[in-house]
Amino acid sequence: VLVCPLRPVERFRDLCPEEVADLFCTAQRVGNVVEKHFCSTSLTISVQVCKPGN
Repeated sequence: VLVCPLRPVERFRDLCPEEVADLFCTAQRVGNVVEKHFCSTSLTISVQVCKPGN
């Protein structure tokens, strides 16, 4: 599942604190659904930042 911020930025650190909070709250909500669906007890989250337009 891909969860990404609404505003494209060149680097993760370019996101404002509110955007980071929203991103991880969304990832947490999606993670809960994925864990329940697959009856799992853990989840791995990876952060990948790409240049806008790529």
